[in-house]
Amino acid sequence: MSPPRWRIATSILLLVLDVGQATAWNIEGRVKGGTQGYFESPPFHKDFDSEAELRLGVLGDFWKSDPWKLDFELSADAKQVDGPSEQAHFARETDVDFFRGWLRLDHGNFKIRGGRQKILFGSGFVFRPLGFFDTRDVTGVVPETRGVDGVRTTYFFDETTSVESWLVPAKRNESVVWGMRGEALLGNVETGAVIQYHPKTDLEELADFNQDMWQAGFYFKGEKAVGYWNESRLDVENNRGNHPVRFDTVFGVDYTFDVGEGLHVLTEYFLSVRERQFTQTDLQGDRTVQQLAVLLDQPVGIDVKWQVFGIYDLKDRSFQLIPQIEYYLARQTYLYLHGRWGASLREGEKKGRLFRKSRVFNGTESMLGLAVVIYF
Repeated sequence: MSPPRWRIATSILLLVLDVGQATAWNIEGRVKGGTQGYFESPPFHKDFDSEAELRLGVLGDFWKSDPWKLDFELSADAKQVDGPSEQAHFARETDVDFFRGWLRLDHGNFKIRGGRQKILFGSGFVFRPLGFFDTRDVTGVVPETRGVDGVRTTYFFDETTSVESWLVPAKRNESVVWGMRGEALLGNVETGAVIQYHPKTDLEELADFNQDMWQAGFYFKGEKAVGYWNESRLDVENNRGNHPVRFDTVFGVDYTFDVGEGLHVLTEYFLSVRERQFTQTDLQGDRTVQQLAVLLDQPVGIDVKWQVFGIYDLKDRSFQLIPQIEYYLARQTYLYLHGRWGASLREGEKKGRLFRKSRVFNGTESMLGLAVVIYF
């Protein structure tokens, strides 16, 4: 029987710490704890979710000899969860796993990195059509993506122009997800293009993990009085000899008004359309999805920042409203008061994409929570 993941993670982390005694390295991490209460928790479910997390990592240089450098990052998470999210199997009661774990060889303009790493691309803030490996919860406190296990190479032609490729094991039939992308600055506009082959995979934490398709997309982002961006993706599915398509796109703008210490307003419009034969993964079975997101945030002094994030589905008329207040206590310690109110403007059955009222916990229930995050 193979050893549990927590023993593997602990052993490798201790090994790196021991090797790191002869290298330049730093220890980083955080402690996170919090609880949130649900106003209408389903029957036979607890009313409160509680979570405790310890993240411990080490990063630094194994070896340097100009222009070569070999550096690394290795960090692991230990989490303890109790409440309806654990009862509904959205989270494990106890989970220890790697958050990051990569080794990178750097030679000036060329870099190659292997291991668990973040591979993100595009201009979207809320919606990310080009976020092939994005696993963050955009409505959560301190949203972040865990990343994937793979190999990535990057070549920089200059400070603003680069090309990148990646290989991610699909863990099914020895197949591999592979892709390439390029980025450049055209005038004052950031631009990029990407192509990827996505076979069926066992990476269940990723969207569309069980579909075989080619994916291509582009993005641009600029600023002229207001910030503006677009990110789009076309998927061509290999489906029983047919090749149906899906198109996802997001348009966004933002602006900071001269109100108080700066009132930042951001909005994004998301559109997804698919042909009838394209694999249906939508909860409602719709072939067209349209959503609108709005974010308002503003600092108050140097210790407080408030934000209100809302997302509305134009088709099924469900929505979520997520307020949050961040308060800096001291010494890299932050307190978060946050909540979520979900509802549907459609009469009758309440089974929207953003709010569902059911007898089983689904994560869209309204709640109020408190969290503390300490970085070190």
